[in-house]
Amino acid sequence: MNTPVGFKQRLGTELALLEKARAEQAAEEASGNDMPVAAPRLLARPGVRRTAWVSLAAGAVAAAIVATSAGQGAPTEPVRAMTVAEVLNAAALNAAKGSDKEPRPDQWVYTESVVCGKSCRHAPSWVRYDGGKRAMKTPTGDPDAIWVITQVPKPGKVGSNPRETREVLSRLPTDPRKLLERVSADPFFADGPEPLTVALPSNVEGKVHDVQRGTPPAVTPGARFVRIVNVLEKASNIPPRVNAALYRALALIPGTKLVSTPMRDAAGRSGVTLSFDFRDGAGARQYLFLAPRTYAYHGSRRETPGDHRLLHSYASVAAGIVDHPGQVPGGPALDPSDIVQE
Repeated sequence: MNTPVGFKQRLGTELALLEKARAEQAAEEASGNDMPVAAPRLLARPGVRRTAWVSLAAGAVAAAIVATSAGQGAPTEPVRAMTVAEVLNAAALNAAKGSDKEPRPDQWVYTESVVCGKSCRHAPSWVRYDGGKRAMKTPTGDPDAIWVITQVPKPGKVGSNPRETREVLSRLPTDPRKLLERVSADPFFADGPEPLTVALPSNVEGKVHDVQRGTPPAVTPGARFVRIVNVLEKASNIPPRVNAALYRALALIPGTKLVSTPMRDAAGRSGVTLSFDFRDGAGARQYLFLAPRTYAYHGSRRETPGDHRLLHSYASVAAGIVDHPGQVPGGPALDPSDIVQE
């Protein structure tokens, strides 16, 4: 089978551009460029087509160029597939460019999410930055009304009190290995059932994971993966350098893999998907969804693939800091008559 005319020349040009793109990634990190960092990308040039070797928008992160056979029938060398470390490094580079401005105590953290269990619900909510009040849509169903309640935040739980959460996160080391050890050891970052390693009977080799109420430290790769994902899901306004270290820490956890088939989060968005198989006998697996260009946290899902039974799925649709409950970023404050105080 003959090689198409000009194919080898085009492939050589594209491979050269690929190497140049990798070098430019390091320059972007040093310059603080605000453009999202690709992991790694092939730049478009006049007269050179953009080859779809990395279809991030569709979630096919590990795709590669495979050429047709050469004149003597020998296959050409395929372009190296991306690694989970490369994707998470790109996520870290972009996370490091985030805003480090801390909200005022009287401001509100706005989040819009989709949460799925047996059914899915759209859940906009507001938490005052000092943790003293929470606001949500009224249970009456009035689309304009907001219900504000006074709350006593649970001390020592990530996300319960936004200001406390930021204070704890700001004290974490930015070295990924040291951060992973601290998050694994501190019960502040644990939430709900965690996979722990338990010994099998003496006549069975190896170990399995048992999903149960975890107590620190998180000693297994699965428990550590869950903790990092829990921080990304629950914490708002993460200091940029710590946020970057969280993504790099994920790359250090054995068993963290890229998913090559397209998947969608609870909000129906495609992107880059990571997975962790707990090997618990029931087939439990956790997925982490990242945005296709910035690799920012999009959501997570834990499921049992054997029977496709959905255990929990969460998607972060929007987030921001506002001055009033019921307000969205860039929008006006609500009329006081639409706010119901507990």
